[in-house]
Amino acid sequence: MKALSYSYKDILKIAFPLMVSNFFFTLIAVTDIGFMREIGVTEQAAIGYISLLYLFFFMTGFSYTRGAQILIAKKDGQKKHKAIGLILDNMLVVLMGGAFLLWAILAFFGRDLLELALQDQEVIQASYEYLRIRKWGFFASFLGSALIAYYSGIGRTKILAVAIVSMSLSNIFLNWVLIFGHFGFKAYGIQGAAYASNLAEILSTLIMLAGLVVLNLRHKNHLFYFGKIKKSVIMSISSLSFPLVLQTLIGLAAWVVFFTLIEKLGKAELAISNNVKQIYTLLGIPTYALASSTNTVIGNLVGQGKIGEIIPTLKRIILVSSICIFIFTLPTFLFPRIFLDLISEPGLVSSSIGPLFVALVALQLYGFSTILFNCIASFGASIHSLVVEVLTIILYLIYIYFLFYKMDISISIAWTTEWFYWGTLAILSLSYLYFYNWRKKL
Repeated sequence: MKALSYSYKDILKIAFPLMVSNFFFTLIAVTDIGFMREIGVTEQAAIGYISLLYLFFFMTGFSYTRGAQILIAKKDGQKKHKAIGLILDNMLVVLMGGAFLLWAILAFFGRDLLELALQDQEVIQASYEYLRIRKWGFFASFLGSALIAYYSGIGRTKILAVAIVSMSLSNIFLNWVLIFGHFGFKAYGIQGAAYASNLAEILSTLIMLAGLVVLNLRHKNHLFYFGKIKKSVIMSISSLSFPLVLQTLIGLAAWVVFFTLIEKLGKAELAISNNVKQIYTLLGIPTYALASSTNTVIGNLVGQGKIGEIIPTLKRIILVSSICIFIFTLPTFLFPRIFLDLISEPGLVSSSIGPLFVALVALQLYGFSTILFNCIASFGASIHSLVVEVLTIILYLIYIYFLFYKMDISISIAWTTEWFYWGTLAILSLSYLYFYNWRKKL
């Protein structure tokens, strides 16, 4: 039997640095919430919600880079190295414009958005104090996202681990300094968490830029020349990115809706769900990294014309994801209190265990469905992946409506929305791969 282009070792070689990177990237949000536990329930509830809102805006740009990552992987598979710079440069033009737009929205309408979404005035004020500083981070984070897409697309992901680990460690240190006031600094409280995150993102981006010089990649891939801003390149990136952006925004919008409904139950319920969300996100890192690797691997195979290798390779990625999720979630299943004690107030730990178990089961579905969906997106099948996502969210909204408006539910039952969303996405993605003649199209 002919060996596949991507063995388990090759898949892990690309995915492992991304796992490390995403672990430390996610650790930033967990760290912020952990530090806010020492400040108060209001600040902890606020930073959990506002981090989600900020993430909603940030992921618009980050998801856009995934389309560029697919194109970069294809060009790398075709050995067209100089064309990679054209993709990166055009992507950056769009991203910097987007960063300015988001900054302007939050600068002029940030408080209004919070007033629309939240009820508790103390939570609104604490959230606004964080958001008015944090909005400046879009410029560094969008540039960093473009570089993550570039390094991932060419399969050079080790530098990402260095950059993101540095970002996370510096964020922890700066949080300690600026939130509580050490080394002569005043105690900024929740504002200190915003300053710390912005400075840590700048450091990470500078490390990735330095990597281009150290690895001699700028000349090889013709990066940052900005000689040709081409509408056709931007449209190609946008066409591939749109379903991925939509999936991310719909998923995050669902989180915002979910947490908005939870907030109306009270501060304690919101804090409980924030705690569960952080652990859920942290343990989902292997799958998120493998989903990103799927874009690189499948895009590269398409670029090489090795269509027959796609499904066997996809099965390998899914198997690796399932094993990783099992290994990551098992300790939390066995010892949930240990993990909850790290980020939760003592009085909320017992109430958090039920929702946490529901979320851990949802991770298995997440690991399966998101890789399938990213495979379809890597084909360049924008319309089909869009249809899959739209159908998924319509069914999801019907489900969440009945849960929250027609039933008297507990927080644990509310978290089954994750089961429904990822299960529906998996069924629809499998149906596409099984019934549609995508091989002929490719």
